[in-house]
Amino acid sequence: MATLTTTPANRSFLSNNKFEFVLRRIPNFTYLVQSVNLPTLTLGSSTVNTPFVALSIPGTQLTFGTLSLTFMVDEDMQAWYELYDWMWQLGNPESYNKRGRLSDEDDILNSVTSDASLFVKTNANNANVKIAFKDVYPVELGELPFNSTGSQEFLTSSVTFAYTYYKIDI
Repeated sequence: MATLTTTPANRSFLSNNKFEFVLRRIPNFTYLVQSVNLPTLTLGSSTVNTPFVALSIPGTQLTFGTLSLTFMVDEDMQAWYELYDWMWQLGNPESYNKRGRLSDEDDILNSVTSDASLFVKTNANNANVKIAFKDVYPVELGELPFNSTGSQEFLTSSVTFAYTYYKIDI
């Protein structure tokens, strides 16, 4: 059995709580984000049948999973409302105008999509890896569970984003 003859250049392990998520369209959202899941990445494959065995060959198209976040809700519900309003404009149930005041131009506050970045930090809290998400838009906004029978808890909610792709910059 072969043994490793070299040690890793960086012996520090990745920490799950050293990150910063920046949503260009809602800058204050950064301070409320509690958790982010780096989405799955899937490369399709094809099967070629031969008389002896079915061969699997790599495909040419990537599929990106959805981007899910959990965030704290401030008492003015500002970030939650901005996500709600963004989704309302995209799927307005009261009008045929499904874009409302949103535009396809790269306007930070009124664009249909927004770019986002996940900065993974070192144990010294320095930005180490940037994961850039292109053309993000919300597809699901989580519930807010109000309850007057229990003890006071600060509310969190979740949001799921769709996007075109993500790139990792190390």
